[in-house]
Amino acid sequence: MKPRRFESIDITRPHLRGRSIGALGVLGVVVIGGLAWLSGATFKGVPVDKIGLHYTGGLFQGQHFKEVINPGTHTKYYGEYDKIFLLPSTQRTYIVSKDPQAGDVKQADFISAPSSDNVPFTFEAAVYFKLNPKPQVLRQFFEQICLHDNCTDLSPGGGWDKMLAQYFRPQIENALRIEIEHYDRDHLFRDPDTLLAIQKAIGPVLTERINSVLGGQFFCGPDATAASCPTFAFVLKNPTPPDNVVKSYSDNAASAQDVITSQNQAKAKVVAAQGEADAQRARASAPPLTADQVDYIRAQAMQACASNTNCTLVITDGGAATNINVGKK
Repeated sequence: MKPRRFESIDITRPHLRGRSIGALGVLGVVVIGGLAWLSGATFKGVPVDKIGLHYTGGLFQGQHFKEVINPGTHTKYYGEYDKIFLLPSTQRTYIVSKDPQAGDVKQADFISAPSSDNVPFTFEAAVYFKLNPKPQVLRQFFEQICLHDNCTDLSPGGGWDKMLAQYFRPQIENALRIEIEHYDRDHLFRDPDTLLAIQKAIGPVLTERINSVLGGQFFCGPDATAASCPTFAFVLKNPTPPDNVVKSYSDNAASAQDVITSQNQAKAKVVAAQGEADAQRARASAPPLTADQVDYIRAQAMQACASNTNCTLVITDGGAATNINVGKK
């Protein structure tokens, strides 16, 4: 019997290459899609001193205003390629100061204006204001003014500062010059109530003129809310005339003080003379001393003189007048 021969049998194996490539392709698409989503995803938080404006983005839908984001809003997802623009929500200032570290222009700065009697004065000033927080007004301000001046750049010398220099500074100078012309140099230099009156007059004027130039009620006073838009707060200080005028005021003050001193000295002499005259009249009108009073005065004088070897006792008119001259012991 012949042994059986085993012949090789080919077993068909499944082909996995196509499936693996497909799976890797899907994974790659998912990864690329995720990366693309992350690269375009807008996550943003709004600080407590800022207010946000949300504009849609995307590759196909274009850019449109969507909403105002309140100060202090936490970080969250807003959409793909959306943009959040931040504007200041707190009180802002524009300061004109001779101190380079205090003013907006970072160098010695002042505003010049003549008094009603044509004396040139220099002034320092500060304006306190706030963006109008109404959503529709904020949108108009951003689209009409801010995009042109890049005023979301709040860094020193950035777009915000340039916008203030362009719209605020000329109106401050004009309003101040018009108001200063109502007062002479004495009132400007020496009367604090005059400065208060000027401040009160200029605040509303600045609010109206600056917003008129900008084309909307974009700025209010520092206490502005969505329901209220008060006028700017304005502070004026250090009215300074030329040096020769300051010197004349000092000289006049010194002369006036000398006059007052002389008057006081003369009054003091009159009072002293009057007092001496009154004393003499009192002594002249006093009744004569009695014999007992004379004896008492003499005894006191003799006792005082006895204790000093250099004492000379002189008694005249029967003791009515007693003089004691005492030298050194």
